[in-house]
Amino acid sequence: MAAAGAATAAAALPRTSPALPRPSDAPSLPPPLKPEAFHERQAKLRAAAKSRGLDALFVTPSTNLAYAANIAMGRSERLTALFLFADGPAVLLTPAFEEDNVKRGAVVDEVATWKEDEDPFAQAGKILARAKTVGVEGSTAYGTVTRLLSAASVQAQDAGTIFDSLRMVKSADEKALLVDAGRRTNLAIAATHRRLTRGVTESEAANMLEQEFQRLGVHGDGLVQFGPSAALPHGGPGDRRLAVGDVVLIDAGCRVRGYTSDVTRTVAFGAPADEVRKVYGVVDKAQLAGIDALRAGAAAEDVDRAARRVIEDAGYGAFFTHRLGHGLGMDGHEHPYLVRGNATPLSAGNTVTIEPGIYLPGKFGVRIEDDYGVNEAAAPASLSARPGELVVLNT
Repeated sequence: MAAAGAATAAAALPRTSPALPRPSDAPSLPPPLKPEAFHERQAKLRAAAKSRGLDALFVTPSTNLAYAANIAMGRSERLTALFLFADGPAVLLTPAFEEDNVKRGAVVDEVATWKEDEDPFAQAGKILARAKTVGVEGSTAYGTVTRLLSAASVQAQDAGTIFDSLRMVKSADEKALLVDAGRRTNLAIAATHRRLTRGVTESEAANMLEQEFQRLGVHGDGLVQFGPSAALPHGGPGDRRLAVGDVVLIDAGCRVRGYTSDVTRTVAFGAPADEVRKVYGVVDKAQLAGIDALRAGAAAEDVDRAARRVIEDAGYGAFFTHRLGHGLGMDGHEHPYLVRGNATPLSAGNTVTIEPGIYLPGKFGVRIEDDYGVNEAAAPASLSARPGELVVLNT
């Protein structure tokens, strides 16, 4: 359901929502990725490592660890790491007391453990005895790398680009999760629109948005900006109170099975000024131009250029101050980036945001953001539903 659905029905819908549902009442989540998906990823990682002359990949808790082995956990002072050998097993090293926990979902061949009174890097050195050159996942802390090199007779290289290049191309199952996240985000934003009343603060509306995500069975949040606050591209919710005639900008997302959405809707609270309608029309046209340019083989910067040209031709070029979009998947911002200077050709399977905006300081801002999948020859696949014309909420 797009936010546009709130326009015609706003008067008949209640401003408040019912009590939070029990977990069993929330919409069903799609099934998680199967272990076969992670085995396939590991095969691709091994092939990429081998092509770079790497004997193994070293991956600490991060999105890349979740991508490679279905292990979602935060970093701590205790070492947990995946050793993925180019011609060998996927070995997970973890604290002994975490063994049963990580085994619940981890897709690995072996699990090695260390006790609290042991040096985990000594254990890591033994695991890497068979390797000479190791690729280190890009976000691994410098101190972790230096301790690893002290314990193992290996050379290290940055392997971040290996993960970036593989994660950029999404499978059909991954895109299905992104579609589900986009649908829930549109529903949460539209439900928040229906609850808005004169005098509510941005912070209160942001809390409403979180509640609506919770009703939908997911964790999500976002930026809520009214009137002049919306002229700040990344302004957080504050104490400004909603007034008739304000634009309402909500930039929100949620996570579904580890995959995230990123959607922005700009609506008017009551009859908008003519300038608001004009600017919205320009941004809408710019987004359509960016979507039309989104094809496999197109340079990332050319997609940005197509949308930006519309805004520049309308005389608002100085007020579109950020890139057109970014990749999204397991992270809200990831490769590829649709920005001037990035001549990288897009590939089928890339998933990106298209989010042009115009920001008039002291007045208002308009941004429309939707998620799309790049196809080989056909038009891009919509991962969230575009709103179309400006939605005007009843006051």
